[in-house]
Amino acid sequence: MGLHLPEAPPPDTNEEEEDAVAAARSRASIPMDPDHVELVKRTMAAVALPSLGVPPWAQEISDDQWKDMVQNTLESRLHHRTLNAPPRPTGP
Repeated sequence: MGLHLPEAPPPDTNEEEEDAVAAARSRASIPMDPDHVELVKRTMAAVALPSLGVPPWAQEISDDQWKDMVQNTLESRLHHRTLNAPPRPTGP
């Protein structure tokens, strides 16, 4: 099956740290007591995405097949990136 997934951005420690700080800041500014948690859950459960956006090929495969395909694609890219990565410098 000819599936094209966009290339994932390379991991960046600084970006991960920025994301963690932003997530902590976000959690600190949003009240999430049990009532708010329940409200978010009910709201999310009521969201329905339109099926018009689902391509025909995606309607023909199971969720397990889709998960396997995505996992295999990601593993293949990681393996390819590892083989073609320049050697990392050692020492200071």
